[in-house]
Amino acid sequence: MARLLIVEDNHELASLVATMAQNRGHDAIAVHTGEAALETLGPNARFDAALVDLLLPDIRGSEVLGALRAHRIPAIAVSGVYKGDRFAQEATQVHGARAFFEKPFELDTVLDALELAGGVPRARRPDAAEAVETVPAPQQEELLDEVELLVLEELVPEPEEDAGAELAPLEPVEDEALPLPFAQREKVWAEGATPLPERRRRALPEWSLGGDLRDTSVPRLLNAYYEARHHGELKLKQGSVLKVVYFESGRIVYAASNLAPERFGRFCVRRGVLTEAKLAEVAAYAKTHALRTGEAMIRLGVLDAGKRQALLGEQVKELIWSTFAWTEGAYGFSPMRPQRADLVRLSVFPGDLILEGTERTETLVALRQRLARTRRLSPTADPPYALHELKLGGPQALLLAYADGTKTVADLLAVSDLSEREALATLRGLELLGVLEERQDTPTRRQRISFGL
Repeated sequence: MARLLIVEDNHELASLVATMAQNRGHDAIAVHTGEAALETLGPNARFDAALVDLLLPDIRGSEVLGALRAHRIPAIAVSGVYKGDRFAQEATQVHGARAFFEKPFELDTVLDALELAGGVPRARRPDAAEAVETVPAPQQEELLDEVELLVLEELVPEPEEDAGAELAPLEPVEDEALPLPFAQREKVWAEGATPLPERRRRALPEWSLGGDLRDTSVPRLLNAYYEARHHGELKLKQGSVLKVVYFESGRIVYAASNLAPERFGRFCVRRGVLTEAKLAEVAAYAKTHALRTGEAMIRLGVLDAGKRQALLGEQVKELIWSTFAWTEGAYGFSPMRPQRADLVRLSVFPGDLILEGTERTETLVALRQRLARTRRLSPTADPPYALHELKLGGPQALLLAYADGTKTVADLLAVSDLSEREALATLRGLELLGVLEERQDTPTRRQRISFGL
């Protein structure tokens, strides 16, 4: 086990890196400024390795690297602004970093480099392939229902229940800051449980408490997964409501909820794909033949495979959008990732999902409250997304170009061809994406950053 220091001003990304390091068995702490990093380097500081972002809000990351080198603590440097061979050589040859990674980076690769720098023997470093669970627990199957996107033969028999049946509320787990995503999950894998044929099961990783949703937002958590190109699960909990988002390389592949109205059959009724009477027929057929709701719909000719996948994509997006307004609750990370070949895998780009979700879910009143007319927005120096990745219409791109810190929100509304709601939703979405941020001070030409104008 190594003791790691994570110096990263992006709170969500820092939390994700630290949590994944802890899931590998290390002791990791995260700080968000250079001064905080220097304060940790007291006489009793004992770190085996450190990760340092070169662009920090108070001092240069190179100063932190110098202090770490003075304490003989090996460091890995990362940056989303300083890119290319020149900065890589400067970080390693001048400032003493053991390695340099550009953002976005592969989190597993960065953690491997941290372990190597910290002297963790290769034999003791966890193999990523060994750290994942390939089969979800039976209680997960029951809760995920169609949202889990299964299309082929189940590895675990589907519980015989109506697709539209209400789920019993989950019982809280005592003495646990953030309960497991599905009640009594640890009991499912208790010793003596009957194993699946020809498939070795591994112990499921415990959820790590990422933090409180009062301190962040779901879009910013999605950004962190994308910036780290990470695989795994993000758990969101508000009261008895549990939702889990699954990622592959930072993109959303599916999501799940324990709310009955968010199950696939109910979603299809809301979309007008089938009636309540037809849903009852589908549910009866699915129960008789031990099928998922979507598979039963295909066999009954209600929809085809292509339509099913499109509807699943819309369902997953709606499920995630419903969490954008959450200001209370908790989030947690898990390194578990799906390895099943029988999944209809989506590949939802979080940047477009956040922009579209903001436009669809935020009311004009809420947007006016969030974007006061006197606020000034300017480009962030280190955005999680490249601009060419975002699907912006012409007026939206022009609005982004005008948001250079010299204009208030009122000024931007005056120069934009978009309606007030469209313009405010675009600005709000770009702020949630980490592309724009509020500028508190009076702008000067020296401070000005522009996306084109």
